[in-house]
Amino acid sequence: MKKLGTIILFLLIGLTGFSQEYPTRDSVHIFWQPGVKITFNDYLLEEPQEQIKTLMEEYDFSASASVGIWAILDVPEVPKKKKERYRQYEKVYFAPAFERTTSFAQTDDTLQIEMQNLFFDICEFWTRWARRELDSLQAQMDNATGVKAMWYSTIKAEMNENRIRMYQHYFKEVIIDKKENGFNEWRKLIDGMLQKLESWTTKPEECYRLMNGKPIEKGYIQAKTIVGDLRKKE
Repeated sequence: MKKLGTIILFLLIGLTGFSQEYPTRDSVHIFWQPGVKITFNDYLLEEPQEQIKTLMEEYDFSASASVGIWAILDVPEVPKKKKERYRQYEKVYFAPAFERTTSFAQTDDTLQIEMQNLFFDICEFWTRWARRELDSLQAQMDNATGVKAMWYSTIKAEMNENRIRMYQHYFKEVIIDKKENGFNEWRKLIDGMLQKLESWTTKPEECYRLMNGKPIEKGYIQAKTIVGDLRKKE
């Protein structure tokens, strides 16, 4: 009985003690995760650039978040045996990041901070869109390896183009035009869009891979050559 108890104990340790937990922030960056809220204390820039300062004065807003989408492609190391090649899938990582040291807020007004936080959530929506698109393309090609690597640059470019267009639309309606109830309408819209693509939520390991700067999967390396945007014609 004592021996059986020892075996069970080791099994429990194996199940719980070796689960990987990935950090999703450092002293400079906070990566998007469910429930993460950017607060006034996360805005560390003491003086904004002149262009930002001019915009803030012209359109009467008091916080400016520096957010964007980080992306990277990892591929399997080439096996020595030819028969073992093309058996592993490539890994694409996307994650929205908030940069504390280049984000400025001159007030702790909750609404002003929330208005900036929505830019962060817009980034998360488009990362989910990108993951879904790559999954769909792979499924259309009989789940072949190499599909995501081939389409990575194209989907990444589309993702960022769509993100910037949405930024501009949101900025105009809420910050420039100050549309009545505009922020609440956008908040509801983005929440609904995020919910629809919940299956493609940014995972902690994606944040860590991008923050760490090194592959986290054994047998993988960062892609040295990447196929360009397939929409561009020679």
